Amino acid sequence: MPEDSEVFDPALFAEAPPTPLDPTEVFDAEPAVAPVGTHLEREHEPRFDGDTSALPPEVCWTLQELVAAPHLTDKAKKHWAIVLQYEQVLRSWLSELGLLLEVNREHRYAFTRQADDPSPHSRTILRTRTLSLAASALALHLYQQYLVAPDDPVVSTSDMIDHMFAYKRATDTDAAAFDKKIRTAIKSLDDASIIQPIRGTDRYLILPVITAILTADRVEALTDTYTAIARGDIGTAGEEDDDE
Repeated sequence: MPEDSEVFDPALFAEAPPTPLDPTEVFDAEPAVAPVGTHLEREHEPRFDGDTSALPPEVCWTLQELVAAPHLTDKAKKHWAIVLQYEQVLRSWLSELGLLLEVNREHRYAFTRQADDPSPHSRTILRTRTLSLAASALALHLYQQYLVAPDDPVVSTSDMIDHMFAYKRATDTDAAAFDKKIRTAIKSLDDASIIQPIRGTDRYLILPVITAILTADRVEALTDTYTAIARGDIGTAGEEDDDE
C-alpha cells in the first residue's frame, strides 16, 4: 500500500503562515448606506476659535436656522438636506433646549416648537407671535387658497385686499384707513414667514408651513369668528391692529 506522501503532495499538509487581515476589509468604517437621520461626518475643522462642537459645521448652521428662523423649507436646499440626513441628531440637540422638531415631508418644511415642560426650572426659548384678527382672517383665506393649489400657491396683493374688504362694515366710510390695516395684516404674515414676496411683483408665495399653523381646530374656531363678523355680531377684522 503506498504511503500518503506518495499519493498526496506533502505541501497540502504544510501549515500555512497566518494571513494578516486589513481591519478596513473586515469592519467598514462607514456603512454603504448610512441610516437616515443618524449619519455623522468625519472629523472637521473648527468653525471659530474656541469651537468645541462635535457636529459638522453644516449641521450647526442648520441647528441655528431651526432656532432663529420661524421655519425652513426645501427651498433652502442645504438646510433641508441636513434636516433629512441628521433628523435624529437635530432632535436630540434641540431637546437639550426644551424644543421639539417638527418635520413635514409631504409639504417639505420643518420648524421647532416649545416643549410643554412642567418643570419650574424650564425656560421659554422661542418668542411667540400673536396675529391680529385681520391677519388671522387673511391667514385663513390663504390657507384655503393653499389647499386648492398647493403646487402653485401664489396670491396677489390686490386679491388679498379685495378679499378683506368683504369684512368692511357698510357704515365704515374710511376706505383708505381700512386699506392700510389690510396692508399691515399682509406685512405681519410676511414677518411671520407665512407668505413670501415674489421679487419684482406684487404677488406672494403662500408657504406650506401655513398647514401647521392653522390646525383643524384653529380653522374651525376662526371660521366661527368670521361667520359672526359677517352677521355683524362682533367687530370687523379690520378694527384691530397687529399685536405681536
